Amino acid sequence: MDIILLESLNKLGKAGEIVTVKDGFAKNFLIPEKKAIIANKKNKADLENRISQINSNNDKKIAEATKLKEKLEGKKILMDMEANDDGSLYGAVSQKSVSESIFSLLGLKISPDAVILDSIKELGETEIQIVLYEDIKANLHLEITKKT
Repeated sequence: MDIILLESLNKLGKAGEIVTVKDGFAKNFLIPEKKAIIANKKNKADLENRISQINSNNDKKIAEATKLKEKLEGKKILMDMEANDDGSLYGAVSQKSVSESIFSLLGLKISPDAVILDSIKELGETEIQIVLYEDIKANLHLEITKKT
């Protein structure tokens, strides 16, 4: 299904672009969440008129993401995890667990999809990146310690 994005979305495109997605994704998520509209003839014709509204909404989202970046940039996130005596974790660090740690420590709600991290299976420190919106990214310091 062809849709017109009303806001920029990771891995899909920028606001105002016409992209093709699976029908279920469009009908069950993008359209009900007002992130996109169906790209039919009428909406394509109205796109010129709506582009200013889309751009102003996009500018608001960019401003919000920039503020969030200022709050997040360079912060240290501590996570206690189960590990053996050699320092190997019993489970891997997930995007969801990092997102929950950010919320509990800083009170900021971050989507797990926004967290970019490599496979972490040992205790220690690493840098992670949070994609806030379009090209706005925050770098965080993640320290994993052994749960006692």
